[in-house]
Amino acid sequence: MSACRIQFPLQNAFALTVHKTQAITLPKASLHLDDQMFAGQAYVAISRCRSWDDVEILSLTLDAFKVDEKVKKEYIRLEQIS
Repeated sequence: MSACRIQFPLQNAFALTVHKTQAITLPKASLHLDDQMFAGQAYVAISRCRSWDDVEILSLTLDAFKVDEKVKKEYIRLEQIS
């Protein structure tokens, strides 16, 4: 009786929510940016890596980039008083 064994390398992978990555830096990130994002989440997701070379955007919907209207008004107010 003879046996045959085939080996192939595996690489561990895991997924994180944007919320869970707020305080960490990632070596690489693959992102799905869609309309399910809350205001500010797209920025947080993109900014987790130190370089653009380490960010891979798998899907992109412009609706992912949402800005809270209160934040926009505050930026305008701060620009006017400076």
